[in-house]
This record gives sequence, structure tokens and C-alpha cells, in this order.
Amino acid sequence: MAEDTEYKKLPVEERCVHKLWKARVDGYEEAAKIFRELDDEKSPEWSKFAGLIKKMVVDSNALAQEKGLEAALIFVENSGLAGRTVGDVMTGIVQKCIAAPKTKTKELSVQVALMYVEIEKQDAVVEELVKGMEAKNPKIVSACVAATTLALREFGHKVIGVKPLIKKLAPLMSDRDKAVRDEGKQLAVEIYRWIGAAMKAQISTLPQVTLKELEDEFDKLKGERVEPSRYLKSQQEKQAKIADAAATEDAYNEEDGEAGVEEIDPMDLLDPVDILSKMPKDFYDKLEEKKWTLRKESLEVLEKLLTDHPKLENGEYGTLVSALKKVITKDSNVVLVAMAGKCLALLAKGLAKRFSNYASACVPSLLEKFKEKKPNVVTALREAIDAVYASTSLEAQQESIVESLANKNPSVKSETALFLARALTRTQPTALNKKLLKLLTTSLVKTLNEPDPTVRDSSAEALGTLMKLMGDKAVTPLLADVDPLKMAKIKECHDKAEIKIKVAGPKKEARPASAPTAKAAAPAKGGSVDPKPVARPATTGARKVLKKPAAVGGGGATSAPAAASKAGGKPLATERELTPEDLQEKSEEILPSDILNGLVDSNWKNRLAAVEQLLGEITGFDAKQAGISQILIRTISGRKPGLKEMNFQVLKFKLDIIRSVAENYPLTTTTVDLVINEITEKLADAKNGAAAADVLSAFAEATKLEYVVGKVLSFAFEQKSPKVQSEAFNWVGKSITEFGFQLQPKTLIEDVRKGVQSTNPTVRASAIQLVGTMSMYMGKALMMFFDSEKPALKSQIQVEFDKNVGEKPPKPVRGVQRSSGGSGDNSPDNEDDDGGAAGEEEPINMADLLPRVDIAPQITEALLKEMSDKDWKTRNEGLTKLQALISEARLIKPSIGDLAPALAHRLVDSNAKIAQTTLAICEQLATAMGAGCRNHVRTLFPGFLHALGDNKSFVRAAALNCINSFGEKGGYKEFFESEMIADALKGGSPALKTELWAWLADKLPGLPPKSVSKEDLHSMVPHLYAHICDRNAEVRKNANEAVLGIMIHLGFEAMNRALDKQKPASKKDILAALEKARPNLPVKPLPKGKQQAPIPEEPKPKTVRGGGAGGAPGIQKSASSRAAGGQDKPAPARKKDEDIDTSPLLCANSAKNQRLLDEQKMKVLKWTFVTPREEFTELLRDQMMTANVNKALIANMFHDDFRYHLKVIEQLSEDLAGNSKALVCNLDLILKWLTLRFYDTNPSVLIKGLEYLVQVFQVLIDEEYILAENEGSCFVPHLLLKIGDPKDAVRNGVRRVLRQVILVFPFVKVFGYVMEGLKSKNARQRTECLDELTFLIESYGMNICPQAAVREIARQISDRDNSVRNAALNCIVQVFFLSGEKTYKMIGHLNEKDLSMLDERIKRAKKTKKPTPPPSVDVPASGRPTAPQRHDSIEIEDAEVGNGCDELPPPDEDGLASALYTRGLETGVIIMSLLGFQ
Repeated sequence: MAEDTEYKKLPVEERCVHKLWKARVDGYEEAAKIFRELDDEKSPEWSKFAGLIKKMVVDSNALAQEKGLEAALIFVENSGLAGRTVGDVMTGIVQKCIAAPKTKTKELSVQVALMYVEIEKQDAVVEELVKGMEAKNPKIVSACVAATTLALREFGHKVIGVKPLIKKLAPLMSDRDKAVRDEGKQLAVEIYRWIGAAMKAQISTLPQVTLKELEDEFDKLKGERVEPSRYLKSQQEKQAKIADAAATEDAYNEEDGEAGVEEIDPMDLLDPVDILSKMPKDFYDKLEEKKWTLRKESLEVLEKLLTDHPKLENGEYGTLVSALKKVITKDSNVVLVAMAGKCLALLAKGLAKRFSNYASACVPSLLEKFKEKKPNVVTALREAIDAVYASTSLEAQQESIVESLANKNPSVKSETALFLARALTRTQPTALNKKLLKLLTTSLVKTLNEPDPTVRDSSAEALGTLMKLMGDKAVTPLLADVDPLKMAKIKECHDKAEIKIKVAGPKKEARPASAPTAKAAAPAKGGSVDPKPVARPATTGARKVLKKPAAVGGGGATSAPAAASKAGGKPLATERELTPEDLQEKSEEILPSDILNGLVDSNWKNRLAAVEQLLGEITGFDAKQAGISQILIRTISGRKPGLKEMNFQVLKFKLDIIRSVAENYPLTTTTVDLVINEITEKLADAKNGAAAADVLSAFAEATKLEYVVGKVLSFAFEQKSPKVQSEAFNWVGKSITEFGFQLQPKTLIEDVRKGVQSTNPTVRASAIQLVGTMSMYMGKALMMFFDSEKPALKSQIQVEFDKNVGEKPPKPVRGVQRSSGGSGDNSPDNEDDDGGAAGEEEPINMADLLPRVDIAPQITEALLKEMSDKDWKTRNEGLTKLQALISEARLIKPSIGDLAPALAHRLVDSNAKIAQTTLAICEQLATAMGAGCRNHVRTLFPGFLHALGDNKSFVRAAALNCINSFGEKGGYKEFFESEMIADALKGGSPALKTELWAWLADKLPGLPPKSVSKEDLHSMVPHLYAHICDRNAEVRKNANEAVLGIMIHLGFEAMNRALDKQKPASKKDILAALEKARPNLPVKPLPKGKQQAPIPEEPKPKTVRGGGAGGAPGIQKSASSRAAGGQDKPAPARKKDEDIDTSPLLCANSAKNQRLLDEQKMKVLKWTFVTPREEFTELLRDQMMTANVNKALIANMFHDDFRYHLKVIEQLSEDLAGNSKALVCNLDLILKWLTLRFYDTNPSVLIKGLEYLVQVFQVLIDEEYILAENEGSCFVPHLLLKIGDPKDAVRNGVRRVLRQVILVFPFVKVFGYVMEGLKSKNARQRTECLDELTFLIESYGMNICPQAAVREIARQISDRDNSVRNAALNCIVQVFFLSGEKTYKMIGHLNEKDLSMLDERIKRAKKTKKPTPPPSVDVPASGRPTAPQRHDSIEIEDAEVGNGCDELPPPDEDGLASALYTRGLETGVIIMSLLGFQ
């Protein structure tokens, strides 16, 4: 028996590989026990067993195998090394365990496999299980299928990919073993549960009998909701929170309540195929044949290829698309047109989003071909354009759509409107901005009035669908001119329309009747009653809950109409013009007879008295009375002499009355029209011109500036008086600066051009001055409108232009309140909008104003053929002609026919000069087209990227200029679509990778986050990681620089997760690059309404370490509050009240005395640590609660998000000036909190914290405060840790603070702390500490530096870091200047090399500075200050606290006198004289 138990003396890992099975069983059991006790997944104990797990699961003894599986399960669940073992362990499980005779062994093996899935090794698990399905043993096959089915059921199809499983269904369900067939059937049913009808196409090749059985099973699953029952480890915490939220509120919204499965695209289940290599070599030749049957044969081959291979590999399909488009547009045989349309549809579906490169070239041709009336052709064209639309957007195709809606052919108009209706059913509302919505609606309203009934019906259908998609509020204001009959038709179509996609929108959230302001605490919005909607993990199947709260996104629906109304969508108010009789009657009702008679009196003095009396009473009328403005203004202007008054005094009063009416009563354009011409004429009046201008400004404020300016200028140009014209221009210029640029530039520019061409110099000067004002708002492009003027006039305009261009427009001062009057009950956030509504609402798009030439008719077949000729000289001639064509047109429309695909071929031309010329043409096109060039990015950008990798530098430079031109004119959004950049990086040359990463590093950080497709950026990440480890140094360098740009858009976490797929060898370098870029991420501001963190419950009482006597009240309060509440979560109303703490941030009290006593008597932890532990954080929180620090401030201070810490520093900085006494009372708490921030990784908090500390210590210096011992000891050592920070800004900040600390804390103690800093392993920190020691010795003499310190400094001369050696030598040289030859005795023994370096440095230093050692300053032993403090000092019994010094520590020669003066020490003069300062 002794021999049998001898193995128990062996270590566990040796027992696990023992030849005796009983020993192995014992070893496995002991290992399982160890695994359960280990609570750290990174413990070194795990590594002892990592290599043994694979042997445990394949043990030859059945009992040992069972115990081994149990141990393996615990290992996989708890060890951080489990992921490394998945391959070997799963292979063993499939071969030896999954089909074992013992039931428990089989169950354990499946559980181990599922646990590997849980730790996110699902790909490896599925791979091994799929391999097991090919085993010869049917038991292994059926067991593997069953395990796969179980994994899919528990984790869902987002975790267990179904694509490799679907391919296995056919062989499994035709297997000769019944058990395999049954398990295969169960797997098929499970897959159907998750992906629905998408899999039916994949199993269509199965026998009919099998299909019938499956269909019956599928029918049973209809309406069943699927949801994972198990989650990945990374998702479990989030899922627990969702479960908590669901316990208090129904987590499903109405849409989620619909039963069913999440739709999956069947194309995702197919493998892409390259059909270009499978096409016949004579395909294009046969397509050009004259005989139509040969052309048909060619298309039939293509159609069969596309039908057999629905999903296509990415490639260069430009030639094929051009060939099909040519058949559609040019071929006279309708059968071939229909076939070509069908092929184009299949091609677009097969390429999906990647077809976007060719979409812009196809859409205009397809829309134009709708003139064909044959039903088979129309059907094919509809299929084609619908398929093409899936890869593009309405915004990209807006010009083609608008142009087709204006086509002469009714069929084209009708089919375009129907296409628009179909497209809108598959479009997200967010894809339609205000401008696009208005453009489409305006075009459809025009076709709604067409004589052809088909066009009208189609337009109504499109408008109805648009209204359904965008909502009545957004579309109805744009349909103001539509008659009721047509409106009813639109409403009918609106009711019938069906949006085919799930519209992404924010969750509706119950909000209080009065929304809280932005400054209110975030939790007050919902409290415990309204938990925030949270996003479920990716494995939750159909259930989706959007994270974005309604409070933020809810404004989207109303903001668009509001902005539209500001921009001009809101119609101006009008009214009925009163007849003279009605006017007479109403004026007699409201005005006294003496005023009415006085207005028409022949004596000017009586008229003056009447208007003076009326002006005094003008504000006393009822503003709600109908037509009050018209009655008053027409009474003034209509009663003779009216506004033709000859007496300037009377006229001034009349103008003032009209202005007062416009300012105090509702005014309509009807009333304005009646008097505006006469008032404009009065602008030329020398005495009353200013009053007339004020009236016009009041009119503009009451109605609309654009309307009044139009009326004024049109009347001015009808007059022959140059004075009226010049003054009209002056008034317009003044109004633009007051109101902002609320005008249609196109009309104004036409009037200004008339003015600058005037023969009268005064009119010309006023018009030129107006051009200068306009240039502030419109920029340099404005000058293009005056290029055709005479040189002399052009130079005058240029001079005025140069004065103003680049100047910031003044903020609008008029038209602000009136424009926002309708939204007075909105949240205060609107105040900002109102302020900017007038002048900064939208940048003026000059591209809309410039007259453009359509060069499409000039892009002939002959020119395109010449550009594609075999002879390079002919190609060059064609390109030269094209250059001349574009130069002559200067500004062109984006419609350029087939030119873009032709240029794309020339960009990859084998002749470098041709490629360079083509790039120059493309750059020219971007300048000439303006923003419209974005439509051609998808066609041309791959060619630009090809040129960017050219081996000739001039081609690369031209490509880079071209890309930048397209980006500047049309934006960069289109560059990051269709994975064009990822495709280029996949197979590009080193030159391309170098240039492209450099370009991305330059551009990505500056692009707005939402302007770049995250999908495209994710596709670039694998290439980025590969290139970070590239063997080419330039590629590596530029890829590293591009990390930050991509991280700004994707975030650190997303990029870190992508590391899992990288090889272990390269992970280290990639992670280093990520960590290097992470601190440079821009700080995202806290969202509005979330400026305060949730206030936590009172801290739990500490049993081991409390807050001492000072902490007891806080603990009692905590206990009592919980006793009163009864639960951890208080009632919602109570929570809401508690969340808003209006008390001061810091309170003036005497609690600091007690804290100092507690620390002195060791009742609390001493603030000393290498890294802060949780007990320090809890202690500080308790002390702050006891000191009555504002609860909201404490909540922000201890929040995990660094943005709340920035908010704290900002609040404390604002509070500092007016609350310095409270700062002093809580100084130790503030300093301790800031030391915790020194250990955070975020540089923004650190830099802001140091800036705040500079302010704090300046206040302390000004108030002559001396730091207590515990205040200095809890702060200075931690501050010195950051003096070696790699960032210059941090090091400089620490130095500034340290120099201030010396003025409020004994420099002897500071010297000791700096000496401790020399023990650091950080060479930069040692260097900085030595520099500080040099400064201290130089400033305060040798009495602060004992001999032991000198010896320690001298040891640093032998440091291996050059900067440390130099700093140490400089410090010893300073000692030499003060102590002379005694220095050699003080430094002790140095080796010969170090001594020679010191001698050399001293010799060099002697030449520049003569050693004149100042008398040493005696430092008293007590360390107490000789002068009393002005503050109430903190006294501690039986404790010696070094909180002062005998003399002022001089900071430097220049600043010493001022520092001494501010400290108010009379001994300053004596010390200065002792130190030899004048």
C-alpha cells in the first residue's frame, strides 16, 4: 500500500503526467482544487499547467479522462492562458472525448468546448468541430454536429458563424447514418431559427423529400423570438446591467415587440467569385459585332456567369460597365438593351457597395433610356437602376435625378419620379439633409403640375413616400403652394407608402414637463424611474435598443423645419389691402379728430404739433387689433401731404412714427409695399436720410431683410437719382453687418454689378464698398464675378476686397430676438442658436451661384476614342484637347458623360507622362466643378491611389495634389467608402503604403468624426497593424504616425480589440504604437446635461481604518441615512432632490486641525504609496464628506471618466478667486486629490491640474501661508514623480509649481524630497532632480546640502545616461563654486574616469564664472517660522510640525526682490545684501 500512495509526495504537475492512472487522477483532482482557489487569472501558477491540459483530456484511462476534463473546464473558465490551449485541447476533445462511451465524459467535453466559445475562441472551436464532421466514425460526426447546434442555440449566429456550417448541411443530410442525418436536420432548423429565409437559397440543391421535411420544421418556428441564453465573457457585465434595467422597466419597445428573427443578407453566406477571369477572351469583340445575334450570344454568356455566381470578387469592372452602358444607350435592338440592363442589375447586386465606383456613370444613362416604351426594356431598366441605387445615395445622384425630372419626355419624368419613390422606401431619413430635401421637393412639385396624368401620379407617389419617410412637419411647409386636390392625392400616396427598411431613430423617453437646463445634474432627468436605454451586446439577435437618449436626438425632427424657416422656407405674412373708405372709418375710430385734422392742416406748425402728439401716443394702441399697422402707416403716408412733406421737422416725426409702428405692432408685406418706395426715395434727403434708413431697418426686422433689400434696390435702379442709388447701397451694406448675411447672394450680386458699372462715381464707390462688406461673408470666390470688368475698375474692387477679405464678420445685432420669438419656451440651449442664426447659420455655397457650362455634349465618342488610342502620342493629343476644353469653360457642371471612366483608364497608363497629364486634368476638373467633383471620386480615386504608388516622384506628387484638390472642393467623405483605401493597401507597393499612410496621418485627425465611414476604417486596421511591423522603415514610420488619426475616429478600445487577430510576435510593437498615440487623443467634452456625475450613496463605515474623531459623524450619518431609507436605492423623488447640491464647493471650517491630529497619532493612513490603492481613495472621500465638500463636486472627483475630473479643475479654478479662505481650510484634501491624478494616464487632466496648482500656490504666496508638515509631505514627493514625465508641458508645469512650493514650505525639506527622487529608475527624473538640486544649492548655499548628499550626487557622475551625468557634473561644479577645494573631500572616492570628467568640467566652468561663494544661510534646527502667520495657525499638541522657515528662500536674482516684497519680511534687505544682489 505504501508504494501505491508514494506518488502523493510528488508535486501536482508531476502527478498529472505519472504513468500510474491513480496518480494522474489524484493529480487532476488536486489541480482542479488549485484552479478553484486561484483568483487572479494572470497568476504564474497557471503557466505550470498550461501545457498539461491537452494531455488531461486525452487520458487513456476513462476515469482519469473524466477528472481531466473537469480540471480542464475550470482551467478554461478561470485562466488567462486558456486561449493558447484551444487548438490542442479541441483536437483532443473531438478525437477522444466527444464520442466517448461514458455520458459524463461527452457532456464535459461539450461544456469545455462551450467554455472556449465563452472566452471568445469560437472560431477555433467551430473549425475543429467542422473538421470532426468529416471523420470516418459516424458517432464523432453526429456528436460534433450536436455540439455545434448547442453552441449556436446558446450563443447565437453573431458569435457562431453559420457560413461554414451551411456548406456542411448537404453532405450531413445525405449521410448514410441516421443519427448524422437527424443531427444535421436539427442543425439546419437551428440555423433557420437565427437567419430565417436567407438560408433557403443555400439548401435548394437538397432532395425534395428532405426539403419538404425541413419546410415543415421551418413553419413551426414562424413567429418565434430568438435570443442567446449565454454570452461571451466580455459581454456578461453589460448583459447583467440590461437585466437590471429590464427588471424596473420593459426593455423592449413597441418595434422590438414584433416577433421574428433578425434578417440576414443571403449574400453574406456566399463566397465571392472572380468572373472577369472566366469571361471569354472575345467577349468585347463580339459585343461590337454588327450582327445582333452575335452580340446576344456574348450577353447570354455574361448573364449565365452572373446568375451562377451571384456574389462577385472585387476587381476592375470599369470596362465591363462601360460596355454594358454602351449597349443600353446606343444599341437599337430592344432585346439586347433589356439583356444588358439585366446584366448590369446582376453586376450591381454582385458587387453591392463596391459598385459605387461606377454608379454615377450609370444612373444618368439609365434614367435617359426610360424614354423607351417597351415593357420588357422598362422592367429591365427598373431592376438595373434599383440595383445600382443600393451602392450609392440620393445625395450623390441628385443632379442626375433633378435633370431627368426636367426632361422633355414624359416617360423619363414619370419613371424618374417612380424610381425616386422606390429609392426613398430604402433610404434612412438622416441621408436627406435640408438642402437635398428642398431640392427634391421643389423638383417634384414642378412635375406635379405637368399636363401628363402619369407624370402627376408618379410625382404624387414620390412626394407621398417622401412625406412618409421624413414626416409631415419636415415636408408640408415645402408644399405650401400645392392646391388642395393634389395635396389630397399626395396624402393618399402617403398612406399607401411602405418604408422597407427599419428606420434608425432614438428611443422615445419620457421627459418631465419642464426639461432641465444644461447645468442641471444628469440623473435628475430620469433618476431610478427612467433608466437610460442601453445597447444590448452583439449576440442578442433581433433585439436592439439604441443607446442615444431622446433628449439629444429628439431635436432632429424639429430642428430641420426650424432651420428651414430661418433660411427662407417660412412664407411672409400678408393681409387684405384696406379700401380708402374702410381706412378712413377705422382711422377715425382709433385716432382723435384733432390729430387727423392736424395732419392735413396747411400750417406746418399745426402739422408738427399733430405728429408730435401722435408719436407720444403711438405705443398705446391695441396690438391685437386687425390691420393696426396698415391703418396707422397709411394714415401718416396717405393724408396729404403724406411723405411728400416739405418741412423737414414734420417729415422726421412722420418717419419716426412709421418706425415705431414697425417696432411695436405686427407688420405685413402688404403694408411695407405701400410705403417702401417713398421711404427709399427719402434716403437721398440730406436731413432725413438717416431716419429713412432706420425705418427700412425696422421693416427688415419686422418682415425679412432679403425682402426689403430686394424692394429697395429694385426701386433705386428705377430712379435716375444717383444719390438714391448710392444711399441704397450704403444702407444694404450697413444692414448686412447688423443682420448678418440673410440674403440670396445671386440676386444681390447682379444688382451690385450694375452698381460698379455705373458712370456716376458716387454710386460706383458705394457699390464697391458693398462688395468689400460682402467679401467678409463670401470669401475670395466673390472676386470671380468681377473678372470680366475693365482693369481699372477691377483694381479698385480688388483694393476694397483686400481690405475686408479674411476679416471675421461682426456678430449680428438685429433680427435675433424676432427670429426666435416662436420658440420662447424651448430650452436655454436655443440662446446660442439664436445668436448665430443670422450671420453664421450656414456658410454660403458659392458653387450654387456661379454660372457653369455643361461640357457633356463636347465629350464626343471621337474624343474618348482618341484618348484611348494605342499610340501614346494620339492619347496625349486627346488629353491636350480636353485640357483646352476645360480651361475655356472655366466653371463646369458635374455632368461629364463618359469622361470619368475614360480618365480612370488613363490614370493607370503605362506612360508616366500620360498619367501625369491625366492627374493634372483631374485636378483641373476638381477646381472647375467645385463640390460636384465628389460624384466622380469613386471612379477616379482608385486611379489616384495607383499613381500614388508610382516609382517616379513627379507622378506621386501630382497624385497627392490631385487627391487634396478633390478633398478640398468636394470633401473627404467619399474617399472613405467602398473600402478603396483598404484595397489599395492590400496589394500596394512600399511607395504607395508610405505615401498613403502619410496622407492619412495628415488628414484624418482634422476630419469631423461622423464624416468618415467607420466600416472603411475598420477594414484598414488589419493593414495598419501589418504595416506597423513592415520591413520597410518608411512604411513603419508613416503607419505609426497614422495610428492617432484612425484612433480618433474608432477609439482606443476598438483598435485594441482588433489586436486579437494579430500574431503574438507582432502584438508587442502594435500595442506600443497604440499606447503611444492614446495620450494624444483629443478630449471629448461632456455632453450637455451630463456635467455632473451621479451622487453616490454615503460611504460605508470603515471597520479597520476610519476617519478618526473627525470621521465619526460622517459614518453615523451614513448609517442613519441607510436606516431611514431601508433600501440601497432610495425613492426617486428623494434621489432627485439629493442629486442637486447647491452648497459652496469648499467650506471654511476647522476640520483640518482634526485631520492633522489623526494623521499624527496614526489613526488614519499616512499619504505614502507607490501606486494609490482603494483604501486611500476611500479615506479621502470620507474626509471630504466630513469636511462638507460639495456632494456634486465629490461625485465628479471620484468618477471613472477623466472628463469629470477636468470639470472639477475648471470649477475649482473659478471658485479660487473668491473663496481663498475655504481653499486654505481644505488645502490638504485638494492636494491629496491632485496627487491621485498624478497617477492617471490622461495628460489633459495632468496639465490642467498643474495649471490650477500654479494658481493655488500663487494665492498661498500672496497670503503668506506656510504649508504644514503633512500638507507638504503628502504632496511634494508625488509631485516629483512627474518631473521626469516624457512631455515637456508636464515637466515645465512641475518645475513652476516646485519653485512656488519653495516659497511656502521649508526648502531644507524640499531638498530632502528631491534627493529621494535620485533613487528613481527613470533617467529623465534623475536628471530633472539633479537640476533642481543645483538650483537649490545655488540659491540657498551649502548649509542645506549635507556631505552625504554631496557624495550621493557625485555617484550619479558614473550613471550610464548621458543627461544624468551632465546634470550631476553641473551640480558638483556648483558645490565647488560655493565650497572650493573642500569639494573633493566631500565627494569621497571617485574612479579615475569620473574624476577626470569633473576636473574638466570645473576648468571649463571657471572660465565662464568666477567662484564667489556667498555666506551660507543658517537654518534653525526647529524649522519654525520666526514671523507669525496672518492666518489662524494650526496647533497640534505634543507634535513638532515643521511648517515654516527662518528666511525667505530666494527663487532667482531677478524675481527675488518682488518675492520678498510680497512676503512682507523686513529681513529681505539684509538677506539680499548678504547674497550680493544689488
